[in-house]
Amino acid sequence: MAPSYKPPSPEEKEQYVRELFDQIAENYDAMNQVMSAGQWERWHREFVKQCGFKPGQRILDVACGTGDLSMLDAAQVQPGGSVVGIDFSEGMLEVGRRRVGQSPYKDAITLQWGNAVDLQFEANSFDSATMGWAMRNVPSIEKTLSEVYRVLKPGGRFICLEAAKPYSRVIRLGFFLYWKTLLPMIDWLVVKTGRKAKVRPYTYLSRSLDNYPFPNRLEEMFKEAGFVQTDYQLLMMGTVAIHVGTKPGAR
Repeated sequence: MAPSYKPPSPEEKEQYVRELFDQIAENYDAMNQVMSAGQWERWHREFVKQCGFKPGQRILDVACGTGDLSMLDAAQVQPGGSVVGIDFSEGMLEVGRRRVGQSPYKDAITLQWGNAVDLQFEANSFDSATMGWAMRNVPSIEKTLSEVYRVLKPGGRFICLEAAKPYSRVIRLGFFLYWKTLLPMIDWLVVKTGRKAKVRPYTYLSRSLDNYPFPNRLEEMFKEAGFVQTDYQLLMMGTVAIHVGTKPGAR
């Protein structure tokens, strides 16, 4: 990692992350395959197992990016169901709309601009919600969880798929060494950013877990937001986690 890199401050983070994803949108899916060592689809299969959605339901996909989880959600709620995906990166939405438009679920998915910490939907609007690979990038995890909780119907579930900080110090050391060596190289070789560039996407991503909570602490944050029946599943030696929580009340 280049020593000149300075992570964005909490006040700068939202704008920084938006510019970051606008910049890498076209190559985002291909690079995920590289960074995951081919495990991307496996992790998404495990995500689907946790959802338990039913035909006819309305699902919110928060920070939908290029639409991977939106399409997985839509496949589960057919026939009759729908998915609304929101993201604050217009670049990611543009790629996502192209991908969704070529999928069997194009009539069931709407992708639109939106902010995870300020969802523009009425309370109790969605049967369930999902979020993939974005919780570590939001300016406030607490606000995001509060907003997702608000828009869910009673009994609605929230499923969050994200990179995780491993409990094992040995695995954590190896994982962080991998991330902080490989990812900054992508900036230089693929994104073509220089050491003094204001936004260095993969260098930022290599540091995005530094202050991110451990999985057990994130589960506590789910509970603090009001979710019950919380749990999480660890994958890939604890480097990926799927968190779930339910808004209390009968459907």
